[in-house]
Amino acid sequence: MQLNPTHVAPPSGPPPATSATTGTSTTTSALMSTATTAPTGPGRADLLARVALVLVWSSGFISGKLGLRHCAPYTFAALRFALAGAILLVIALVSRRALPRGRLLAHLAVAGVLVQAVQFSSIYVGMDLGVPSGLAALIIALYPLTASLIAVPVLHERVTRGQCLGLVLGLGGVALAVGEGLHFDADYLAGLGFVVLALLGISAGTVYQKRFCRGMEPVSGNAVQLLAAAVAALLPALFAEGFDVTFTAGYWPVLLWAALINSIVGVGLLYGLLQRHGTSQVSSLFYLVPMVTAGFAALLLGQHLGPLTLGGLVLATAGTLLAGRVRS
Repeated sequence: MQLNPTHVAPPSGPPPATSATTGTSTTTSALMSTATTAPTGPGRADLLARVALVLVWSSGFISGKLGLRHCAPYTFAALRFALAGAILLVIALVSRRALPRGRLLAHLAVAGVLVQAVQFSSIYVGMDLGVPSGLAALIIALYPLTASLIAVPVLHERVTRGQCLGLVLGLGGVALAVGEGLHFDADYLAGLGFVVLALLGISAGTVYQKRFCRGMEPVSGNAVQLLAAAVAALLPALFAEGFDVTFTAGYWPVLLWAALINSIVGVGLLYGLLQRHGTSQVSSLFYLVPMVTAGFAALLLGQHLGPLTLGGLVLATAGTLLAGRVRS
């Protein structure tokens, strides 16, 4: 799923865009019809949709961590993308959606590999090497800022002083969070490197989406991106991991949650809210994702946060919020 540079990316692929992308991984109003027909005011249904979006997006980091108990990182990513992509492709064919062709098809595949495969596979590898899910979410939360920087030479967009200040605050928050638990273990440091690679993947992918994938049909376009990501993740899954997965009773709920809830429902909620509200309003919800993810991790995974990490969460969230408000 894609986000745009005013959002935090979840783990089911990439949110919308005020400067870097305008609808990358937005599934369909058909999938979330109730979200697109609700009133525009701040009613109960609208509030529930906003809360659900934050919870679903944050849960993507937790489902990934739980999935790694049964499956190697690239294997889990490949299975998640393949299942979600196949479901969306069937929906697109049954509902007779326009299928991408020619150059658009190729561009969608490239964007899907960057935003889906590079981002989520790298997050999974990083968490598998010991990076806490809350810290991974915090690093990915810098995505709106890094995507804006990439957009400067590619899309000729301007970066304001406020955005630069937001980037400094965000990096400072990440430095605090990383510094508290930093240890010079090769696996842990490599894990941090993979999470940074995930950040670069979502940032570059959304800018690429904005540049080359305008006017994509949401359902069929997202299906193409997910299936391309599945193929990209399948290669290391086969040759580096030997397709390491244990199909237990505990694994299937996690895989189904990641594919159906994170990759399809989460993006459907996002698309429904974007149809009724401005991008800046919806993007502000993603500033809550790192903190909610950290709360989930403490409750479900026993990953307790120290004072520096909590301070880093607050500082990075403030930086991202500042940059988003300055841009809007």
